[in-house]
Amino acid sequence: MNPHLLTTFCALLESNAGISLDLSKEYLIKARLDPVARNNGFTDCEQLLQKLVSSPLEALHWTAFEAMATHETLFFRDSYPFEMLRETVLPSLIAARKASKQLNIWCAAASTGQEPYSLAMLLQDFEAQLQGWSIKILATDISATALDVGRKGLYSKLDTSRGLTKEQIARFFTRTEGDAYQISSKLRSLVEFRTLNLITPWFMLPKFDLILIRNVLIYFNRVHRDLVLNKIHQQLADEQSYLMLGSSESIFSSDSYQAVRIGRGSVYQWSRR
Repeated sequence: MNPHLLTTFCALLESNAGISLDLSKEYLIKARLDPVARNNGFTDCEQLLQKLVSSPLEALHWTAFEAMATHETLFFRDSYPFEMLRETVLPSLIAARKASKQLNIWCAAASTGQEPYSLAMLLQDFEAQLQGWSIKILATDISATALDVGRKGLYSKLDTSRGLTKEQIARFFTRTEGDAYQISSKLRSLVEFRTLNLITPWFMLPKFDLILIRNVLIYFNRVHRDLVLNKIHQQLADEQSYLMLGSSESIFSSDSYQAVRIGRGSVYQWSRR
């Protein structure tokens, strides 16, 4: 493909969606944009790129940006972070919020909903302690298409086989026609799905006791990573709130955050320096 078109598109993608790619990812760009080109009447990916780089921002651009986002996810992804939540983070938050009986959680890169629903399942293990509490999980993503999947809560047999035990499937899902699995209305009622671009201004967001932004900052450049982490710091409710990143992500030399080591993993809280 034309290198100038690719470079210009990558610059558009980065400035508007935060996703940082270069010419070495030509194969990935082509693989993800070919379906967008076909679905929108273009002969090939290059013709689509020509349109994108020569036109003002419109719906087609956001369709292309959504296609470039990585939506790989599964229930209880990486497993150990959820052990940290179960054994340490959630008990700590429940003790800290005993007076208010409120727990606000934000999954900031929720994709098709497996992460927020994993949290909702985890909270059921604390059901007796959380009687009478207000529990809210906000699930956001740049992709409206991905969020629609989460909102419906309908997953394939393959989806449910990745990360869930047979007991969890039996407890939290109902099998439907066509070998699909519908997540329970009880769990769906805990989660609100909302489209949000992490690098643009955020409006009307509450303060949160726990924020998960996992496996997304690795795709951002340093400027956008710092921007998002600074904004997230302002969304944490107080020094007892927690931030959890992906297993391969960390925060270095920050005056705003301090790492809290839990076994072989870490979470973050406001720095006490």
